[in-house]
Amino acid sequence: MEFLKEIARNACVQYDYSKRLEESLDVLKTEMQELCSQQTDIIIALNTEEVVHGKKSKAEVSLWLENVEKITSAVTKIEEVYGKIGRDLSLPRVALGKCVVKKIEEVVKLKEKGRFSEGLLTDLLPESGSMPTTKLVGRTTAERNLEQIWETLMDQEVRTIGVYGMGGVGKTTIMTHIFNKIQSAGILGTAIWVTVSNDSNIERLQNGIARVIELKLSNEEDEMRRKMKLFEALKRKGKFVIILDDMWKSFPLEKVGIPEGNTFKIVLTTRSLNVCRGMKCQEKVRVEVLSEEEAWQLFKEKLGADMVLSIEVEVLAKLVTKECCGLPLGIITVARAMTEKDDISEWRNALEELKCSTTDIEGMEDEVFLCLKFSYDRLKSDQIRACFLHCALYPEDYQFSAEELIQNWMTEGLIDEMGDREKELDKGHTILNGLIDVCVLVRKPEDHIVMHDLIRDLAICIKRTSPRFIVKAGIGVRGSIGVEKFAEEVEKISLMRNEIEMLSGEPNCPKLSTLLLRENPLSANISHEFFNRMNSLRVLDLSKTGIEYLPESVSNLENLCMLLLNGCKRLREVPSLAKLKRLRFLNLNETGIKEVPDGMECLVNLKELYVSSAEVTNRINAGGSNSLMLPDRIIKLKMERCELSSLNCLSRLQHLQSCDVWWCSMKWLLQIGDKSTIIPSLPSIQYLDLMDLPNLRGLCEGVSMPGSFACLRDLVVSRCHVLENVMSLELFQKLQCLESICIEECSEMEEVIKGEEEGDSNNNNNTIILLPNLKSFVLNNLGKLKSVCKRVIFCPSLIEINITGCPWLKKIPLSFGNSTSVVSGQIKGNKEWWDALEWDDPNTKTLLPLFQEEDEEGRGMKRKAEQVEEIASTSQHQ
Repeated sequence: MEFLKEIARNACVQYDYSKRLEESLDVLKTEMQELCSQQTDIIIALNTEEVVHGKKSKAEVSLWLENVEKITSAVTKIEEVYGKIGRDLSLPRVALGKCVVKKIEEVVKLKEKGRFSEGLLTDLLPESGSMPTTKLVGRTTAERNLEQIWETLMDQEVRTIGVYGMGGVGKTTIMTHIFNKIQSAGILGTAIWVTVSNDSNIERLQNGIARVIELKLSNEEDEMRRKMKLFEALKRKGKFVIILDDMWKSFPLEKVGIPEGNTFKIVLTTRSLNVCRGMKCQEKVRVEVLSEEEAWQLFKEKLGADMVLSIEVEVLAKLVTKECCGLPLGIITVARAMTEKDDISEWRNALEELKCSTTDIEGMEDEVFLCLKFSYDRLKSDQIRACFLHCALYPEDYQFSAEELIQNWMTEGLIDEMGDREKELDKGHTILNGLIDVCVLVRKPEDHIVMHDLIRDLAICIKRTSPRFIVKAGIGVRGSIGVEKFAEEVEKISLMRNEIEMLSGEPNCPKLSTLLLRENPLSANISHEFFNRMNSLRVLDLSKTGIEYLPESVSNLENLCMLLLNGCKRLREVPSLAKLKRLRFLNLNETGIKEVPDGMECLVNLKELYVSSAEVTNRINAGGSNSLMLPDRIIKLKMERCELSSLNCLSRLQHLQSCDVWWCSMKWLLQIGDKSTIIPSLPSIQYLDLMDLPNLRGLCEGVSMPGSFACLRDLVVSRCHVLENVMSLELFQKLQCLESICIEECSEMEEVIKGEEEGDSNNNNNTIILLPNLKSFVLNNLGKLKSVCKRVIFCPSLIEINITGCPWLKKIPLSFGNSTSVVSGQIKGNKEWWDALEWDDPNTKTLLPLFQEEDEEGRGMKRKAEQVEEIASTSQHQ
């Protein structure tokens, strides 16, 4: 009977579950509506606090929100099942009824937990510290990664931590936040950051650590002593954390000199889990890509806040974002490529390109390649793509200057000749800015340009498939390189920054246009026939190598446009250059050559020449049959260490635009002969830099013809210690294009512009000199300077003035009229000197935004007075 009763009870319960299913579903819907309302309120509060007050959600709040999402999904499935089974009193209804009752209990409990009586938020991780950071991309994912790394660091049993993930996922960004948190928290001691990179070895790693802790290891060659010195220095620091960023291979810590013990921790970032294993990391943290929602938020942010997408375009944009697979670097790159694109056809095409891209690139994750290849394909022209690919010829983390990079593009023929160097430079800057804007190149401080290592990998792989590029830059290639390393179809080869001793044989490379060999020992030189079958070669870079002579086969490179030999200090001989009629750029700076290379007078297309050999410069400047005539088309000249009384050869160069003269013995830049000369001197010169000329008396001796220096824009004169003045008043007032003047550390200079001689009929000190384009005026450390100019200089465009260390200067003859364009200025000196200054224009002083500073003596007196007062106060207190 009891058994039958139990069966009856169970039957009633089952019947009740089935009969009350609809009623239970209604209860569940009501409870879910209340839970969802609670969820919405919490999300709004979190977003407001994060944006306005710099807070973030507590871990328990984040977990609660995740559970709400899970139960919402489960309830949706229950409703779907109910719609299928209908109202039949069958077993599925009973099972579903049980599930609904259980879910009601879970929702009620979740509502109760969501009250959060102690609040929703906590402070964000501190941003203080010595390293600049960008904000974390992806709130949940990035913060979860950061918190996991931090918790692992706080574990006393863990000494080595590996942070790994694919390139561009944000490992370095997370670690900069960790670095700053270590610095501000103080509980883990000092944080030491070292960027390792691909071509590092133990010595470079030791040097990197030593630089941070201010330990001198550069003169220490013995491996054991280096290790011991570093070991002892680190032990003295007590607690510390070393962050090794961007590791590509493992190193035995004991060989580096990193001590063992629980007070020292090492965190490394790498793309390879094998590196973590090789470094014996006790904990390994994988940095994951962004969730779909985080990726979409980042994509919208990089598109720009002002960009409003139509409903149709937004659907496509979300699909485009999804194709980026959550990789921050890929998302940013694609988003910026699509900025200001509102045509739905372009978005459909973009999605199709991302979907259809194929990858057979060795060693690169499919997801990364799809994103970055897309950005490359969307560059506007083949010319821009060629400029981008050229950057991959240089070693990883190589820092270009903008000028160097654009010069390389011009010489390679990647920028069309326009007959005007300034126009070509403008075109180069336009291309460079475009590449920076789409994030395939990055501009660093001090105008350095770098290529992200992942994007460099992409560029190398693109050109490897033909094969057309061979790039082995900075990877430790040693010994001799023979014919077998040079493929017949190759177009560009970079072997720079290696340990190559010799180049042998006679490679057959009829298509080779660029060969970069700089910074290799090449102590065994190059075989004589090496360049015989490189007829298309345009760029040959042998700078900073140990070669003693160039092989004769260089003489036959008739298409050569750039020859770089700078820093080849052992070089004694250069073969004839007579056939190199297309040569545009020749750099012979800091070489050991003793004679002028034969055939230089045949270089009819030479536009830039850098030379520091006294023998060469003497021949260039010589008169008569022994002189070496520079081609009239030359536009940039740099001369160093010449022993000449003047550079009269320059007066023949009617197209010269830029000239640097350093460490030369001349008295005058130009010595103008009789006044019957009708050719103006340097009529096209725009930039003139005169530095370390110990005998220089001035720019010109004699009267220059009209039109001389007529285009001069920038004038720099520094460390010319017998120079009493720079130029005559007659010449100065003709410089209507002048934009900047910088005169520094000329210890004997008494006046910048030489005044008129007494009795001169033209002497009229009331005449104003107009320099309409002058923007910058700098005088620095001119200890004897008494006068700038006897006349008033009217410069309405001036935006920068800097006068420092000119104690005897009594008058500043600058006038701005009614202009208020001056935006920055520094005139340093003591107050007595400042108050005694005379001004030709009384408005000038009031218009200058000045920075005044006490002199060293004044500051010293003030410090002593403060010290005496402090001692007296202490004694009185005692």
